[in-house]
Amino acid sequence: MLKVLYALILGVTIVLINIYYYGIQKPIIYSQVIPNIIAFIAVLAGFYLSDKLKNLPSVYNNVNLGFLFIVISHANLIAFFITNQPVQILSLTEFFVKLPGIGLVLIGMKNWIKIKEEREKKLKEEEEKWKEIVEGIKDIIVILQDNRIKYINSNVKDTLGINPEDVIGKNISVFIHPDDINKLLSGKNVQRLKLKSKDGKIKIFELNPSYITYEGKPAVLGILRDITEKVYREKELLKTKEALEEIKEKLHAAQKAAKVGYWEIHLPDLNVRLSEEAAVIFEDEEKTEEILFEQFLEFVNPKQRNEIKEKRLRAVTNLVPYEAEYRIFTGKREKIIREKVKILREHSLNPVILGIVQDITDIYTIYQKIFENEERYRSLFEYSNDAIIITDIDGNIKDVNQKAVYKLGYSKFDLMILNLRDIFEERFKKVFKEWLRRLYVNGHLRFETEVITKDRSKFSAEVSASIVEIKGKKYIQLIIRDITDRKLAEKELRLASMVFENALEGIVITDESGIILRLNEAFTELTGFDKSEILGWKINQIPVFSLRENHFKRVWRKAENAEKWQGEIVGIRKNGDTFPAWLSIIKVKNRGETTNYIVMISDITHRKHKERKLKNLAYYDNLTKLPNRPHFFSKLRSAVEKATENKTKFALFFIDLDGFKQVNDTYGHEVGDKLLIEVAKKLRSSVRKDDFVARLAGDEFVILIENIDGKDILKKIAEKIIKNVGSKYIIDGNEVKIGASIGISIFPDDATDIETVMKHADSAMYHSKISGKNRSTFYTDIIDK
Repeated sequence: MLKVLYALILGVTIVLINIYYYGIQKPIIYSQVIPNIIAFIAVLAGFYLSDKLKNLPSVYNNVNLGFLFIVISHANLIAFFITNQPVQILSLTEFFVKLPGIGLVLIGMKNWIKIKEEREKKLKEEEEKWKEIVEGIKDIIVILQDNRIKYINSNVKDTLGINPEDVIGKNISVFIHPDDINKLLSGKNVQRLKLKSKDGKIKIFELNPSYITYEGKPAVLGILRDITEKVYREKELLKTKEALEEIKEKLHAAQKAAKVGYWEIHLPDLNVRLSEEAAVIFEDEEKTEEILFEQFLEFVNPKQRNEIKEKRLRAVTNLVPYEAEYRIFTGKREKIIREKVKILREHSLNPVILGIVQDITDIYTIYQKIFENEERYRSLFEYSNDAIIITDIDGNIKDVNQKAVYKLGYSKFDLMILNLRDIFEERFKKVFKEWLRRLYVNGHLRFETEVITKDRSKFSAEVSASIVEIKGKKYIQLIIRDITDRKLAEKELRLASMVFENALEGIVITDESGIILRLNEAFTELTGFDKSEILGWKINQIPVFSLRENHFKRVWRKAENAEKWQGEIVGIRKNGDTFPAWLSIIKVKNRGETTNYIVMISDITHRKHKERKLKNLAYYDNLTKLPNRPHFFSKLRSAVEKATENKTKFALFFIDLDGFKQVNDTYGHEVGDKLLIEVAKKLRSSVRKDDFVARLAGDEFVILIENIDGKDILKKIAEKIIKNVGSKYIIDGNEVKIGASIGISIFPDDATDIETVMKHADSAMYHSKISGKNRSTFYTDIIDK
């Protein structure tokens, strides 16, 4: 910038010198002055920009000097248009100053072009050479710039099966996982990343990123080396190492559990090195220790010390292995040691004496206990209450106890020459081989058979057979228990069970408190309740006897006091149907204590049906077959009792037919009777199965609906009755149309006795009549109004 200022001052100075010598021209030609001033500024700008060529001296010197000449000549040209300078002076400066300046600039530019071409050629050569080197490397070379892949070598196809042209110019996310992009762009040291090959396999690469300038812009050069195999080998190596560590730990644990250790002497040195396990055995301390040969001998019991010393010296001097058992004293307790010595690297200059030691104190103690147990077992064997027979694996008898001699009637000597097949029933002989195979596979079998004694009599026996090992040899041990008495008891029980199961009456057996223990099939068929549904229930809780629970409790108390009871009750089946039943309850005692109750129940429906036929004549309407007035009042009394006891509600519908008298008067009583029959059918179809429909007299009907929850269902039933009764009838070819006025009272909301509930239903029906007929009215609606 400073040289431009100097050039400007030089130009101004030249103009001022011209003004001084030649004076100012009048008038000044501004049309020439202004463009030349602008051109002068442009020359100064070029003079300024020439500084960028300083790194090229051959170019910079020529261009810089050339621009200086041009500045001087152009300043003189501006002065020419301002002053009265002679044309000769202008011509001289243009020819001897400007032209050489332009020439110098052109020479500089020519040198610059030449240098640029040489550099480009050299750069191209280096680029080709670099590409050859890059393509020759087995690693993947990638250049990233502006989050795009600018270059990737052909190894990407060999390694990942991806063509370079498929990814060059694309965003790096198509090639590298987003989680790994930050690693690559961070420029940090070697990283690891995963790339997916074209066939979907994941490969692991070692990444070595570095910052470079590529095509004049900053970029990241990444060298990706496929280390998949290396990583897998490292993993396998790590697994092997972990497995070895685990084996080492297990071996250490096994040695510790087995109380096994070792000591070693590396000849010619006589010091004894103890393993951790050996240190625990000899010193009760877990540590690795090296002690003197003589010091190691001091652990041995004095009575055995010389013997062990002699064996160890022979092993050290003559390399003779040995085995020995001896006792030691650790300072805390005495132990029994088993020692086995081997010679390692026997033929080398430095053999190793390896002594494997095991603390067998516990084993010795166990052997002692085994011996004692054998004595104890022999006593149990001989004096057992069951017959015990020991045979070889083929069934030949090898030993028997006193009970076997007694039960079978043979002497012990005679039994020892028999086979199992000789003392069991004929059937056993046929399956003996299969039985032996199963016993050998399972190790234990339990079965029942007939045992044949010496006098050929038989008794039932339960046999428990098992494979046992005695002194390394396998035998069969059979424990034979006489179950003759048990079989007789079982037979009696089966007989009783057959009677129980095949009885025509339903039978339930309870414990002393009435908890159900058992029931027969007849009870299930009679009531619909399966065993799984009521076993464990108290008898008075099962639904069968819940219709009149208090009555059944009274009956049960009578049976408890009188020890039996029988009489008629009403039972309930699982589906809710009731049935008349004859019930018998018997108390069972044992030694004066109550143990069980037997409850027998039978369905007396057929008997009751005959009784009912007689009652039907008195309780059902001959015309409509609906319950009649006496039957209705009996049912109503029962409903009041039940609702009072269970704290439930029922509704009474009082129905009077609208227009029935007119039908009678118009078509006669025969048509009227047929119409009443049809009305009865429609009333039945309008209500639920359990609802009670009855004819009081003439065209008056009543409906009893029990266990109601609210008025909504009653309204729906009333609407259905009005719709069905009010439908068209064709009787004897005559089209008849009637209606129904209904009054509804609810027990106990509207009344708490029979007379009042009837009266209120009748009042509500009357209200329906005077309100326009063919409608229903609740008694409470009359009260509210």
